[in-house]
Amino acid sequence: MKRTFLNVLKRLFPFFFRVVFGLRDWVKSIPAWIQLSVLQKSGDGIAVSYLSSRFPKPPISRNEFAHGGAVKLTYLAENFPHHFPVANLLYAVSSVAHPLQMEILQTAKHKELQIVVNQNGVAFPAWDGANYEASNRPLKRIIAFADFIIYQSQFCKDSAERYISPPTVPHEIIYNPVDTRLFSPEACPARPAALTLLLGGNQYEKYRLELALQTLKAIHRDVPNAKLIVTGNLWLPRHEAEAWTTQALHEMQLTEHVTFTGTYAQKDAPALYSQAHLLLHTKYADPSPGLVLEAMALGMPVVYLNNGGVPELVGDAGIGVHVEHDWDRINLPNPQAMADMVMQIYVRREEFSQKARQRAADLFSLEKFVERHKEIFEKVLGDSHL
Repeated sequence: MKRTFLNVLKRLFPFFFRVVFGLRDWVKSIPAWIQLSVLQKSGDGIAVSYLSSRFPKPPISRNEFAHGGAVKLTYLAENFPHHFPVANLLYAVSSVAHPLQMEILQTAKHKELQIVVNQNGVAFPAWDGANYEASNRPLKRIIAFADFIIYQSQFCKDSAERYISPPTVPHEIIYNPVDTRLFSPEACPARPAALTLLLGGNQYEKYRLELALQTLKAIHRDVPNAKLIVTGNLWLPRHEAEAWTTQALHEMQLTEHVTFTGTYAQKDAPALYSQAHLLLHTKYADPSPGLVLEAMALGMPVVYLNNGGVPELVGDAGIGVHVEHDWDRINLPNPQAMADMVMQIYVRREEFSQKARQRAADLFSLEKFVERHKEIFEKVLGDSHL
């Protein structure tokens, strides 16, 4: 009888988990729901309201932990302050969620605010399996509200057209920005003596960390003291990820060569990244990672999987390792091929470092990003009066 009861609890736990966390999110959204009703349209200048996870409050600051689309909202809000309840433009990023996202978009459209959607990547079978269509439904609903679409890379545009819908409103490709004053080689400490790689961002997929560890192990054949810094959170369930990682490090004899930093605030990123010589980016078909631009701005070359949006960003500031792009399955390179590219860059690190910094400053500066957004905001608001 006791065993039957426990089995029932095990089957029901996922249901209770969803209910409890659903109620939590609903309760947390009550203030936003109440305040949403007072949203009004302003006709004066550029008055942007940002659909961040904290709406109707402003996006988070640089002193707080941020990743992905939340970072660009922080940058934009510094230059175009968050307006609520009076605004004339709503700015939404497809990868930044809010419990009342649809209600906010509907209210903004009803109040005749112009809506700009910044479109990141989409779900596809290679990483989301059979669930990809369900994952893309919210993205389809978001982009349907857009008066203007900003795609974060050509790959973002191509994948959105394939799995969401072709654009029916004005659109443009604008790469993510990097603050080249904050992310500057001159403001950072000297690199370590031993060859050190950075695996940045969050490690939400096991293969990313596994490939990085295998690459480090291959490098040890030539450079036995090479090290790896791993940032961010591991995949879920967390205890299983930690157990796997501990065992993998032990089996590969890498325990003393790998450091895990956890999450970090934007202002702390330059000092953290500068503890490494280059960025090892192992994510398959990454649509438009700001992390890559931050590393480049610090003069860090990049070794990456040569698909997704990363080749558009890196150019001659690193080396891509060939993988066959497939929408239905993840193809990973041989770790030795990754290690070979790391060594090619390391022996020419000064040359690659200069190219990385120059490319980041020329193409992806925050100033260019802000100026182009100003032009788009003015155009969208101007067209709305025609």
